[in-house]
Amino acid sequence: MSLVVRRGKETGTLNTPENARAVLETARSGDRDRYLAGLFAPSPARDALMALTAFNVELARIADIVSEPMLGEIRLQWWRDALETLDSGGVTGNPVADAVGAAMRAHALPKPLLLGLIDARSFDVSGEAMPDMPALKAYLRKTSGTLFALSARIVAGAPLSPDDAAREAGLAYGLTGLLRALPMHAAAGRLYLPAAQLRDRGVDPAQVLAGKADDSLSAALADLRAEARGALARAQAALAAQSNTPLPAFLPLTLVPAYLQALERRSHTQLSELSDISQLQRLSRLTWAALRGRV
Repeated sequence: MSLVVRRGKETGTLNTPENARAVLETARSGDRDRYLAGLFAPSPARDALMALTAFNVELARIADIVSEPMLGEIRLQWWRDALETLDSGGVTGNPVADAVGAAMRAHALPKPLLLGLIDARSFDVSGEAMPDMPALKAYLRKTSGTLFALSARIVAGAPLSPDDAAREAGLAYGLTGLLRALPMHAAAGRLYLPAAQLRDRGVDPAQVLAGKADDSLSAALADLRAEARGALARAQAALAAQSNTPLPAFLPLTLVPAYLQALERRSHTQLSELSDISQLQRLSRLTWAALRGRV
């Protein structure tokens, strides 16, 4: 992948309806929850939220389209180089990258956080198993947690202080997402669940990758659902303590209880069936949370 750098008057030509549609479609097709939540944001923040969502979608897709770790790292390096180009005032010609550059400038998004989001995706392409819960929490803090933190900055115009809400929201929503995606990840030979915690329950990680479910795995997954519920409660408490909560940034959290309930109903088929909720339930929960002003 080559990075095309343009400067000067060409920058304005990239803000076209076609590019805007490409960013929205990437966000909508790759992360429906954050796409829908972004629609509840005020107009000045909406474009930046969509750009951030599309950026994360592009990073997350890399592991699905490369055949070996080195190819994945080359793509991740392209995004690092793109951020450097955007930070120095250039553009890349890639609609999503250039939309992220516009968001960086409009909302003073810290480049180190965006780079950290890229760096965390090295695990996705590595082919390694997640070793333990501390490693998983660190991964979720840098991915899902960073998305909540940057979204809050876009909506509120300043970072949360403290950042407990973003960190715990990242753990709650991110862990729930990994549990929902377990069949897809296992089929692809990728294991995000902490191997040490699986072994504590008598589960061989290789068993999960082979698609073999039993009562021990069900118990391990129940432990992780409890971890997600605890993080959700802590995130809600941290948000309640904020004097001016940037609600649209945290709306996806309102879907976590419904997702966890769906996972519980499929506790013995979580390696073979994706756990989801209906579009109507998704929309109604997001709308109700937006109307009442809390997740």
